[in-house]
Amino acid sequence: MSIFDPEGPLMGTLAIIADLAILNLITLLCCVPVITAGAAMTAMHYVLLKIVRQEEGYITADFLRSFRQNFRQATAVWSLFLLFAALLVLDFFLTGDSDGTGRSFLIFVRYMLAGAGIFAALVFLYVFPLLARFENTVAGTIRNAARLAISSPPRTLVMALVTLSFPAAARIIPAFLPVEMLFGLTGPGFLCALMYSPVFLKIEEKIKSQSG
Repeated sequence: MSIFDPEGPLMGTLAIIADLAILNLITLLCCVPVITAGAAMTAMHYVLLKIVRQEEGYITADFLRSFRQNFRQATAVWSLFLLFAALLVLDFFLTGDSDGTGRSFLIFVRYMLAGAGIFAALVFLYVFPLLARFENTVAGTIRNAARLAISSPPRTLVMALVTLSFPAAARIIPAFLPVEMLFGLTGPGFLCALMYSPVFLKIEEKIKSQSG
């Protein structure tokens, strides 16, 4: 078999790389208005999961379909995260350096705020993939995302490190910047999809058994 065989592993890998680059560009363009970023991230994960599972489809058509179908819920979730982040930053500044007897308490509050921010970021890793794959309320989706984040700390930690690795590498290694530009969202997203896909399969099987 030739290494350039269309059905071979090399060409399959190159096709995935090309799909990820195209998907990254589409996602970035749809994130530009900011308020649409939630729907864009949801649509991105919808396509990424199809790529990971080797399901047939069309990048742009599948993305736009998910974008439209999940726009309201994804925008609501994204708005909640933005509001939470804004309140967190505000509270962090309000509990800044202070002298006197209340200093220890304010330091404690800042640690609590930092912990809340980290936990919200971990929940963030799952919420848009869940929106892309399962029908649920906004509250139910966030609740399930929190459960997944807690249920397997090693998986969640690896997903967090993978997500941070691309921007960190681009900052430390200038030569990595083109990779960040081409795959900054879909690169880590694809690697995360490889990790959460088996978990989602178990959930899907459970739903099918309950409905059957």
